[in-house]
Amino acid sequence: MMDWTVDNVISVKVKARPLGVAPLGLILAIPLFLLPLGGWFVDSSLLSLAECGFKVMFDIPCMGCGSTRATMNLLHGDWWEAFTFQPLIVSAYIGFAIWGAISFLSYIQGKEVQIDTAPWLTWTVRILLIAAPFANWAYLITRHI
Repeated sequence: MMDWTVDNVISVKVKARPLGVAPLGLILAIPLFLLPLGGWFVDSSLLSLAECGFKVMFDIPCMGCGSTRATMNLLHGDWWEAFTFQPLIVSAYIGFAIWGAISFLSYIQGKEVQIDTAPWLTWTVRILLIAAPFANWAYLITRHI
């Protein structure tokens, strides 16, 4: 078992995985593997995406506007353009990919990664996770995405 602690703020433990525990990070990252297929459908005009109803109705972008364009830019290798279209979705893709990779690697080794944080850090992360979509939405509105 391996332990890593930073000033009682964050603690990372690697321990044996209990029998029957699924690798949640890997399960949540599986849709990322389907993105190239969806991109191929859009590129080959087999799938046509209509204009955002929220944007048509209210003349401002919805919280997800730009996600398709960002995903297509990612699939074509234009990371910066993807990030400028939809920073939150690109950050989520990266986060899920990292979590999925760690989950997969620990699963095949029969290990489990447990991260414990100080209560103030837990609450800070929760508040940021709630605020991030609204900050992203404000960004999309100011950029006229």
